Amino acid sequence: LTLIRMFAEPVFKSYLHNKKTAAYLGSKLTGNARAAEFCNEPLICIRNPAILPGKSKLEEMINSVKNGYYFLATGDGNSDLKGDFMNGIAAGYEIKNGKLGRALKDTSISGNVYDVWKSATMVSDKMEWLSGGISGGKQWVSMGLAGPAIKCRVNVGGK
Repeated sequence: LTLIRMFAEPVFKSYLHNKKTAAYLGSKLTGNARAAEFCNEPLICIRNPAILPGKSKLEEMINSVKNGYYFLATGDGNSDLKGDFMNGIAAGYEIKNGKLGRALKDTSISGNVYDVWKSATMVSDKMEWLSGGISGGKQWVSMGLAGPAIKCRVNVGGK
């Protein structure tokens, strides 16, 4: 099992739209087009995603993991419309028998976001805001991120 700070909306409410896609699909405009600079084409992009805190204490979450990881900071990543994703992990720790172990860096996680959310069993009671996240494709747009630690299953790779 893995404890990870994940930043995504766990309940689907609607698609992200700009004026063109909302009109084409007959949907409500969501105001999700942004551009990195005035000369760039506005792209559909998530704004400032956040997950509300749960009820679990981080210490009890760590104590409940026999073999796993506690990831603290994500790096670059990507995802597709089916929900498959890959994210770099900048920093974290192994968890062995409920205790934090050796530090980890430069690893990655992957999976399907819907499967990961279904596997969640605990959500910490503290939410942290991070600034300096970046969402990009054709261009890089800065964004804020927020969320608690979440106990879930995810594929882990790296050293």
